[in-house]
Amino acid sequence: MVLDAAEKVEAKRILEIGCGSGVISLALARRGMEVVAVDISPEACRNTLINFKRNRIHGVVHVVNGDLATAFRKGVEFDMVVSNPPYLPVEQSPREDSSWAAGEDASFIKRLLESVLPLVSSHGVLLLVQSSLSGVDGLKKTLREKGFLVEEASCKGFFFEKIILLKISRSPASPS
Repeated sequence: MVLDAAEKVEAKRILEIGCGSGVISLALARRGMEVVAVDISPEACRNTLINFKRNRIHGVVHVVNGDLATAFRKGVEFDMVVSNPPYLPVEQSPREDSSWAAGEDASFIKRLLESVLPLVSSHGVLLLVQSSLSGVDGLKKTLREKGFLVEEASCKGFFFEKIILLKISRSPASPS
């Protein structure tokens, strides 16, 4: 979903938040894009670096171990930001893997958007994976009220939910 949508975006400088094993970053780097891959997990960052070395991708990828986009100074911009973040409306549990838990009040998604939206250039886009279980209509409404253009780039149905890829960009009159 993300890669299909990313192909349609003219971008040279890409930020992936929550890179995991680096599969999306790897595919984008193969297309000649400069990619910055970020993950809070040191293990995920190591895996991303290993995958880039195994696939002989050099010089266009930077891997950053950090929390969302907090590692970037004010004024840094990207043509495209991609993220397949935790999106289910449940709380994290210390006893089990909760890499899919965004909080019952979507606190993780709110933090993600506050962190990355300032990094999207005036002509850039944010591609964000969400679930129909996570109040995606409310998220779209909030973003539109803040002056962003929001569209569903794609959608795939599963047993009990739909996975939705949102394409978020600045409307021509919205501030950077």
